[in-house]
Amino acid sequence: MRKSLAILIFSLLGAAAAVLALEAPADKAETASGTVVTVQASQRTVSVALADGTEARFAWNAETKINGVLAPGAKVTIRYTPGANGKNVALQITVARS
Repeated sequence: MRKSLAILIFSLLGAAAAVLALEAPADKAETASGTVVTVQASQRTVSVALADGTEARFAWNAETKINGVLAPGAKVTIRYTPGANGKNVALQITVARS
């Protein structure tokens, strides 16, 4: 009985840890809005002119949700996680309807 209870407790703790690990990137997600300057589909990157006058580059991957068509001049909002070496990884890219 004790062994079964111990296994159950460890299983629940493991499941809770897995859920927290999956949620960690979302907790660190940031949002940026601006105008698309360039799209490099072969490299899966987009450069965006931000409201503060700077330009930021974002990479996307198979898990990134892209709503709309990325094209220069399009207004976008990007939810992303800052990555190593300044590489921002897009979680979601939303193109504003014109």
